Amino acid sequence: MHALANPSNSQLLRSQVYEHLRKELRSQRLQPGSFVSISEFGKELGMSRTPLRDALLQLQAEGFVTFLPQRGILINELSQQEIEDLYEVLGALDSRGLLSVFAQIGPDEVQRMKIINEQMLEAVSDISFHQYFDLNTEFHNVYLHFSRNALLLNQINILRQRLFDFAKARYVENICMLNYQEHLQLIELIAEGRAKEAADFLRDIHCSINWQQG
Repeated sequence: MHALANPSNSQLLRSQVYEHLRKELRSQRLQPGSFVSISEFGKELGMSRTPLRDALLQLQAEGFVTFLPQRGILINELSQQEIEDLYEVLGALDSRGLLSVFAQIGPDEVQRMKIINEQMLEAVSDISFHQYFDLNTEFHNVYLHFSRNALLLNQINILRQRLFDFAKARYVENICMLNYQEHLQLIELIAEGRAKEAADFLRDIHCSINWQQG
């Protein structure tokens, strides 16, 4: 994204630690609710204690982990209510981002969104949920990459990381299918140039998942 082209050293350290945790979670060597030894974690990353602690403190501030004396680092586990709350905030930010760049979205972007949405459907069929989540982020980034609001983009990125990488899998196939259909509706609204309706749909419907459907 344009606004995040020059990350600081602290951002790079945070990203390095985050990606390692993400990899461990995706491989299921770690689970939300489990603990990580700071010393062992530092050895795995080849990182000294001070920069590691700084990166973990940033992740703690963002809600990913919690420092607990004598126990190490807790990988925070999200409740259903917390997930729904995160989606509510994500919807507000994402819809604002969409409105701010709407005039820059053209036929190429609409076509790209259609292609990614079909790829998401294939990922569900293949039971490849990690790929599905990555594609979901890519779908929304088709328009968000036009934004130059670094703060908004960073907050959206953090919310998506917490929901897609650090939450236990709560998606099931029928919810993914609902997501697919809602993407089609969003694409149609964008293609027709209905900016406010597209933003309202994104905020009030697309990011208000009915978990009972799962």
